[in-house]
Amino acid sequence: MAEARAPEFLSFNSKISPDIGSFQQPSASELEEMKSKDPPLRYTWTIWEQVAQNPGEKQPKEYSDATHRVASFSTVKGFWKYWNHLPQPSELLDGKKFVREVDGSRSIVDALMVFREGIKPEWEDPVNASGGHFQFQLPASLGGGPVDEKWNNIVLGLVGGSIEPAEMITGVRLVDKIVLKSRNPAVRIEVWFSNMDDADKVDLLESNLQKCMAARLDGTCGQPDWGKIERKPHGSQKK
Repeated sequence: MAEARAPEFLSFNSKISPDIGSFQQPSASELEEMKSKDPPLRYTWTIWEQVAQNPGEKQPKEYSDATHRVASFSTVKGFWKYWNHLPQPSELLDGKKFVREVDGSRSIVDALMVFREGIKPEWEDPVNASGGHFQFQLPASLGGGPVDEKWNNIVLGLVGGSIEPAEMITGVRLVDKIVLKSRNPAVRIEVWFSNMDDADKVDLLESNLQKCMAARLDGTCGQPDWGKIERKPHGSQKK
C-alpha cells in the first residue's frame, strides 16, 4: 500500500489536506494509550458564535444578543470532539458562509470564537476591559491552506497553553469579512488579551504569537505573510 502523502498545510478542510487524518498516525500501542487518557487543558474553554441580523428583523441586534454559547471543553478529547465538526476559514474563501440552523431557522454566523470559560467575548467583560487584541487581516490571495494553517496554529496554541504568556490570552475570534466582489477580500483573526498596560508582556505575546502562526507541519517556519499586525485597545472602536 502506498504511503500517505504528507499534507502541505495544517488544514482540516478535506479539499486542502485530504490526508490530514492519516498524517503521522500513531502505532497500535500508542493509540491504545491515547484512548485510555484524556489530558486536562490548562483552562476550560467555550466556543461562541456571533450571528448576523436576519433581513426581517426591524431593530438592530445588540452585540450581546448576537453572541451565543455553543459548547465548552476542558480536556484534549473534549476539544477535538467539537473542533472536528467546525468549519475552516478556507470555506469562506470558497464563497461559503457559516450557517447555524435552529428549529428550522437559518442564521448566518459572522464570527466563530473560542474564549476562556467565564470570560464573555465582549470588551465590556471585566477581564477584557483593561486589555486589547491583535488583529490580522489574512487576504484571500494567500490561499485556503495557509489561512487555515494560521488559524489552527493559533487555536491549538491557545487551548494548549503554548503561546506565552498564556494567562494573558482571553480568546480568539475568526470574523467573516469576505466580500468576494471586493478588491481585497480577507478573513480577520483577532487574538484578545488582558492588561494592555503591561507593555513588556504584550510585546512578548505578539512575538510568540507570530512564531506560532509561522509554524509549518514539517517543522520549519514560514514567512510572515500576514502583513501588518494591528494592536487595538478595547473600548475605542466598533466590533
